[in-house]
Amino acid sequence: MLFICFILIIAGTFSVSALDVKGKAPTFKGYNTIAVDAINEKLKDFFDEAINELKDDVGDIKSKPEDLIKSFGNSSIFASHGATQRAYGGYDLFAVTFGAMVGLQLPSSPFNIMDDMEDMTDNLNDEGDIKMGLNPQILNARIGINTSKFLVEGLYLGLHFGTMKLNMDSMVEGFEFNSFSLGATANYQLFSHKKIAGGLLLWRGLNLGSGFIYQKTNLSIPYSLGSITQDESGLSLVIDPEILFDIQIKTVTIPLEAVTSVRLLYFLNLSLGAGVDLGFGKSKMDLSMFGDVAVKGAQTQQPGVEPDKKGNISVNAGGDMSPRFFNPKLITGVGFSLGPVIIDIPITFYLGNGYNMGVTLGVVW
Repeated sequence: MLFICFILIIAGTFSVSALDVKGKAPTFKGYNTIAVDAINEKLKDFFDEAINELKDDVGDIKSKPEDLIKSFGNSSIFASHGATQRAYGGYDLFAVTFGAMVGLQLPSSPFNIMDDMEDMTDNLNDEGDIKMGLNPQILNARIGINTSKFLVEGLYLGLHFGTMKLNMDSMVEGFEFNSFSLGATANYQLFSHKKIAGGLLLWRGLNLGSGFIYQKTNLSIPYSLGSITQDESGLSLVIDPEILFDIQIKTVTIPLEAVTSVRLLYFLNLSLGAGVDLGFGKSKMDLSMFGDVAVKGAQTQQPGVEPDKKGNISVNAGGDMSPRFFNPKLITGVGFSLGPVIIDIPITFYLGNGYNMGVTLGVVW
C-alpha cells in the first residue's frame, strides 16, 4: 500500500509539473583563443538570462495542460455538425448540402475570443492551464434522402463527408491543418410539417435526430513569444522563440437532438432545438519550442574567430486526454431559401462555454 501511494504521489507530481525550458548557447571557435573564450563566456551569460526570461513568460505552464488538451477534443465534438440539414426537415425527396463549421471551447464569453486568442500564452502562464480549444471543419458535404416511400414513413437517412488540407507554411511558419470526417445520420419526423395561410407560414414539424460521425484533425499552431535581445560591448544575442502546439484529434460524435423550425414569408427560416452530443475519442498534444538564435556584433568579426555551434531552445511537454462525454446543447439558427436553394447559419450553445457556428449552402427538394 505504501508503494502504491508513493507511485500515485509521484504520478500526480509529474502531471502538474511546470514547463521546463532548456537549450544550449551558441559557441565560437578559432585560433584567437582569448577572444573566443571571452565571446563564449559572454554568450553563455546572455543565453542563461534569455532562458530565465523565457521561463518567466511560459515556465508556469503545466507540462501536461489537461484542460487545454481536453478542450481541443471537445471542440472537435462541437465541430462535427458541418453542412447540417436539421433546420430543413420534412423535404419530399432529397437534400444535398455543403458547408463549414467551427467548434470552440472557450474559457469565458465568446465576445472575448479575440483577446483570449491573443493572450493565450499569457493566460496559460498565469493559470498553468486553460479551457480553450478550436476545431475548424472547412469543407463538409451531406446527402439526405426521404425513405417514406420505400422504407419508413417520416424517416430521413443521410451520409456525411468532410476533408481539407491546408499548409500555410509560406505565410505562417509551422501552421498546418488536415481534417477528415465520415458519418451517417438518421432523422425521424415526429410531427409532420404544416402550411398556414397558403404557405406564408410553414412549420417544418418536430424532427428527432441522431447519427455517428467520425472525425480526425491534425492541427499545428505556432505562437510567437516576441524577440529577446541581450547585448553588451559590441556583442548581442537575439532569440525569436515560438511555441508550437501540435495537436492530433480523433473523435466520434453521437448526436441526440430534437429540432423544429419555421419558414416565414416564403424565404426566412428560423430554427430552435435542444439535445446532447455524446463524445468519444482522444486528443493528443505535443508542445514544443523553437526559434532562431542569432549572434551579432563587432566582437564576432575579429580575426581568428568564427562560428562553431548554433544555439537552440526546447521544451518537452504535452499528453493526451479524452473529450467530455456528455455535452448538452441548445440549437438555433437563421437561414434563407429561394425555391429549393437554401442558405443556413447554424449556431449551437454547449454547456460550459462551448459553441459552434457555421454556414451551409445546398439544395432541398
